[in-house]
Amino acid sequence: MASLCSDSGKRGDTYRVISRSKNGKRHTIRLGRVNKRIAETARLMIESLESAKAAGHSPDRETADWVGRLGDEIHARLARARLVPPREQPEQVVHTLGQHLAQFFSTLGKQKPTTARNYARARRLIEEFFGKDRTLASISEGDADAYKRWLLDKFAPASASVDLRRARQFLKAAVRRRLIPVNPFDDLPCGTQENDARIFYVSPETIEQVIAACPDDQWRLIFALPRYAGVRFPSEVADLKWDDVDWTTARFTIHEPKVEHHAGRGTRVVPIFADLRPHLERAYRNREKGAVYVVPRVRSTTNVATHAKRIVVTKAKVAAWPKLFVNLRGSCSDDLERRGIPEKAINAWIGNSARMRRRHYHSVRPADWEAATGIPAPIPAPSATVNGHQEPSSLLESREKPLDVREKAENQYPRQGSNL
Repeated sequence: MASLCSDSGKRGDTYRVISRSKNGKRHTIRLGRVNKRIAETARLMIESLESAKAAGHSPDRETADWVGRLGDEIHARLARARLVPPREQPEQVVHTLGQHLAQFFSTLGKQKPTTARNYARARRLIEEFFGKDRTLASISEGDADAYKRWLLDKFAPASASVDLRRARQFLKAAVRRRLIPVNPFDDLPCGTQENDARIFYVSPETIEQVIAACPDDQWRLIFALPRYAGVRFPSEVADLKWDDVDWTTARFTIHEPKVEHHAGRGTRVVPIFADLRPHLERAYRNREKGAVYVVPRVRSTTNVATHAKRIVVTKAKVAAWPKLFVNLRGSCSDDLERRGIPEKAINAWIGNSARMRRRHYHSVRPADWEAATGIPAPIPAPSATVNGHQEPSSLLESREKPLDVREKAENQYPRQGSNL
């Protein structure tokens, strides 16, 4: 029979059960600091185990359930008393960074090309610094600090910030899989993703000079759509169809592949702005028979951005600005805000919140310094869906009549050979 004993101490009473085997050998199962009711239950269960073992039977269901709920430490004490078989210890698996990242990327599913490229870059960098065979448990907060310094030595702060956030995401997934207890990147300041030095305002005069140097209508729209309507390049420009253009109401529908996975997103309706209309009408008038897409070149030609930069520098004789198409879109957003267009309308047309636009698109213009000082700045200052295939009304009246949206619009596009 099992007996219950208690010991009193400064931190309270502790209990132990003394069990005797057939040969009279005594075994002590220490229960620790528990209340007397729990200790008495443990004594009864241990007695049941003694009886079952003496009779050569399995313990009853209630006793077996109790044993199953025990922690590993108490269970091991029962096993040393030969009342229960020892538990099998799971094989200790060492998880490396390379193994975890391979599993993480296998669960991501289909990604947009740019997202996939950014993920691949972040994976390559973290594996380059730590090594694929580095165990996850060995990566400490100090190692995360060293990784941040390493990135800042190689890249601009904004770029390093993106890669640090990806690293935090990778290790957070390891915590969620219970491979490591804490994320070493949790408390690491990743820094800002803003880079004001790369924000550049492209004036209407500059973009018209570039457009005039373009070899054909498609190239003109490649520059005009981002600059005058804030269309993302290349994804939204590539998906734009003539059926999306409603000439009667002067608006067109843009399909948004970048944000289509967000609830309520996927398309937005944008006005045919006055500055955009002559370029869009001219392209419509000169389109090929049966043309579906407004700018099919973007769908079939690779390295469009490289050719676009060549047009800017070589043909238009304009110094290339950073982030060629992003800054065209940002300049459109900046113009709309300065014209006093309501913020809600700008958000709907550009497809970004005011906070994001001001953070990544807007800059201090030379005109702002001139307005504040009265002195001209000599250098750039620091820093509902539409469907249907309608025709523009002016074209319906007469295809021979010059478009009246911009004076001398017909004369600003001299025929030029392609630069491709």
